Amino acid sequence: LDEHGVSRCMRAEGKARDWLLEQLGPWDDFSKYFKMLESLPDGLNKISPEGHWREVLAFHLFGEVDVWKDGKLSAQCQVRLEEFGVCLKLLCQRVLKRTPEPEARHALDALEILLEATRGPAKLLDAREPYRKELNLEMLNLATQSEAIHEILYAMMSGQAATWLKGFVDEKAWEKLDPFGLVKPDPIQQRRQRQKLRMDFELAAGGRHLAAPAWVRADMEFDFAQVLRDLRHVGGAALEQCLGQETCGDADVIYRMLEGGHGFGPDSFPYDLASFCEPSVAFWYALWLRGLCQGRHGLVMKGLQHALGVLDFKPLRAKHPWDKEANFFPAMEAMGLEELCAKVLEEMRDIYGEIRETLVPEGGGEPDSEALARHLMASAPGFVVCMNSATLIFEDADGLSEAFNVLKASFGGILQVWNAFHKKAPVADDGRRLKVWVPVKTDRYGPLLAEVTLMLADDYWENCWHRLPLAYFRGGLDRHTTPTRPSTDALEKYTKVKFQLNPALIPESKSKHIASDVDEETQRKMRELQERKAREEERLRQEEIKRKREELERKLKEASADFDPDQCEVRETPSGGTMIIRPPVEVLPKTKRSEALQMKKLEQFNKKKAEKEAAKQEEASG
Repeated sequence: LDEHGVSRCMRAEGKARDWLLEQLGPWDDFSKYFKMLESLPDGLNKISPEGHWREVLAFHLFGEVDVWKDGKLSAQCQVRLEEFGVCLKLLCQRVLKRTPEPEARHALDALEILLEATRGPAKLLDAREPYRKELNLEMLNLATQSEAIHEILYAMMSGQAATWLKGFVDEKAWEKLDPFGLVKPDPIQQRRQRQKLRMDFELAAGGRHLAAPAWVRADMEFDFAQVLRDLRHVGGAALEQCLGQETCGDADVIYRMLEGGHGFGPDSFPYDLASFCEPSVAFWYALWLRGLCQGRHGLVMKGLQHALGVLDFKPLRAKHPWDKEANFFPAMEAMGLEELCAKVLEEMRDIYGEIRETLVPEGGGEPDSEALARHLMASAPGFVVCMNSATLIFEDADGLSEAFNVLKASFGGILQVWNAFHKKAPVADDGRRLKVWVPVKTDRYGPLLAEVTLMLADDYWENCWHRLPLAYFRGGLDRHTTPTRPSTDALEKYTKVKFQLNPALIPESKSKHIASDVDEETQRKMRELQERKAREEERLRQEEIKRKREELERKLKEASADFDPDQCEVRETPSGGTMIIRPPVEVLPKTKRSEALQMKKLEQFNKKKAEKEAAKQEEASG
């Protein structure tokens, strides 16, 4: 599939298309696997040609000319998308259930992969239109469940460390640049209303610092040969570390084509922003920073682990995203080039707004102000300070507070904070967390910034479930559409019940502090949750008892031989009652030999009974 979501198979016509249809696995193969949720998505690799199920699925869904070329949903496309939507719905419901956890995690991964593979062709406005409404509600159900759990976790926080977290940086502010006065004043930002941290910061105490290449300065002539030399110095001869992928050639013209592919070409770069910068300079500066951070990503992560090594618990690096034994989750690599370029363009748009408001209004301004505006705009890639990132998780707020103090005392200290635990902070979609930016020593280029996220373990693991609906409603799994989040009333109408969190999913408090540290309202909520959880546990216990009893009755029934009630003997007991005697049956394992023995004994019993009845008849007739 190309960048427009169209493959060569879709473009084929006539006999070539007929031949392709014979080579590709039929739609019925996909229909079969869509009903076998446990086989998704690995089972799809068996569809011919093996290992190319994404392209084959796109061909079957969107391969008609009316769909991929004209952007119209055909009848066939409508029917197949509806069938595919049923599969997504079932996967969502399995994820919502969360038990057994391995199956739910498998369904979560399969759901994400299938959604990414079916964004549809660029001409189609909404590739999910036939099942969009139901999918929106299923995703809302997942999001609502995670949000409820995050809210409970926040209410459970208690103790001195939790109180500090909910009020840091101060009573009104939850984010702050240079909270401890460690950064040297930045002359470039002296006239900005809200200054920001830069990759090429300087510490007030002095020492080596990162310096941008000379060609980044607005008053320097742009020498592309020097640019490539600098890039190869930090990113290798083929610039793979800068680009994040292999380069298709080594000619300058090929590299210059990259600008247009990431929004910095003459035809794609915003015209108004170009009045204060050279787009090429901003793009290649972003590439230089990306290569620098990627080439030293391992050093930065090791430096963080070393700084945190003085904690009571040692940072244990995760082997995979669901590693429950780990507490240190570093990014696999530096931020990707596509995401970095998007953030740089966003930063340049913000800077342009400030320039027009304070430095150079429409109609022109003073030469010094224009020079400062150009310098500020050229520095835009340096304001993206999250290229190297890692997450550290803790059982409680005490451990989080201890790690914060350790980072504060490390080399360079903490240069910026963003605290979503603050009681007045807007509730982040992706959970409560404390983000800090710390410098880490690398090599002669100087220290590099690392974005360190400190989270409670329960919040982190809940985020693993929450990230998919978040990405969905942000439009990250669609080509054009940003799905509209339905209302809670619409969800309750769809599910036909009022939303109530499954008590089995309510986490237990890991706080070491007594309940008196918590306010009365929180205590009341916690009591209600505990009562609900106790009721749910009792209900599940009774269901398990009932299930075991029914299972025992079923096994006894299976073990008992079938018999005709007429074969039973009714005898009187000394007390005047009656006793029913069934035919004798020996219960043996179900083998051919045991069945033969049972049949032989049954025949003998029937023979004796027949003889008795014959004797009675003779007596009656005689």
